[in-house]
Amino acid sequence: MREALAERLLAQVMQWTPENVASERPLLQAMAAFKYDEYQQFAPGMRFIESFALWLNQFLTKEERDCAYNFIKEKLIFFSNAEIIHFISTAYHDHIRPILIQRSGSIVSTPKWKIHNIIKSIEFQSLRRRCLFLGLSDGARIDIFRRSNPELSHEQIWQAYELSPEKAKGIKTELVKDLSNIAQGNTPQEDTYFRMIFLIDDFSGSGFSYLRKSNSDDKYSGKIANFFEQLTGDKTGLSSLVDLDDLYIGVIFYIATDKTKAHLESTLPNLFRGRKIEYGIQIVQLLTDEACLQEPRDNDFLSLINNYYDLNAEDEHTKKGGDDVKLGFAGCKLPVALSHNTPNNSFFLLWANKVQHKYRGLFPRISRHRSEV
Repeated sequence: MREALAERLLAQVMQWTPENVASERPLLQAMAAFKYDEYQQFAPGMRFIESFALWLNQFLTKEERDCAYNFIKEKLIFFSNAEIIHFISTAYHDHIRPILIQRSGSIVSTPKWKIHNIIKSIEFQSLRRRCLFLGLSDGARIDIFRRSNPELSHEQIWQAYELSPEKAKGIKTELVKDLSNIAQGNTPQEDTYFRMIFLIDDFSGSGFSYLRKSNSDDKYSGKIANFFEQLTGDKTGLSSLVDLDDLYIGVIFYIATDKTKAHLESTLPNLFRGRKIEYGIQIVQLLTDEACLQEPRDNDFLSLINNYYDLNAEDEHTKKGGDDVKLGFAGCKLPVALSHNTPNNSFFLLWANKVQHKYRGLFPRISRHRSEV
């Protein structure tokens, strides 16, 4: 009954004829059933079609509502939970394991196409065990990553990049034991450190949350900067597990943009300057610039975004990415929603929260930086 009422409300808002309803209803039902109904931040009892109708109803003219409706139907990118789990389950085999094969092949002087010979070698097995996998946030879904890769030890996977000295000591003990078993007791004690660290997270639209230079003190901040501080600290758990003269750092995103890749490629060399650290960036699902809102292709919808904006969306955190968030944090212009939340890199009208803003978002965002309401 509620679904039928929502469909009637949508038809009324859009001023559809019976013919319009007949042509649009199957598509809307399919969109809702296959993906959009699973959005986790809808209000209790809310589903996609009801949210869609209420979202469209806030636009003042039929032309604006038609523009918004067509944009969502044709341009929205929604990553379902099943798709994100697929990205997690393929991250190691499709993006990390090839790096290990290439590096191990160089050690044993074996062509990289002789994969079977390489992965059976002690060098490959040793290098694989000397990889440490760390989550950059709870979005990394490290529990799923761990279960998807049974060839990895649970003792080389951890949900955060901060390690207490006690936890690091336990990880080191297990590393020594496993390397001894792989090499049949021939691994020198001084070689029992991690040679590769992979930092894992689910989504990045700009890369600014991971690494940026502060305007006030010319220092770097962000998740990767915080990790690097732990890595190079004198008394941290993480620093006791590595040799900074023999280390590769891989940054792995399940979903990220061209903008993130370009930003990190330009800033990571400055962060690691003076160190012998190698690094790489791997993205399971790349969002190219083509996915972003663009002029003149999307001028009508860009005009709509400009007309429906609430200054209350801005705060000290959003200012780190630019003057406003009409087009998303750091002006990313993304039409993207994830099943568990909508990134603030997407345009404001997609993620606005009616509790905090005067406009309603189609997929309202729950922010980790919330003021009291």
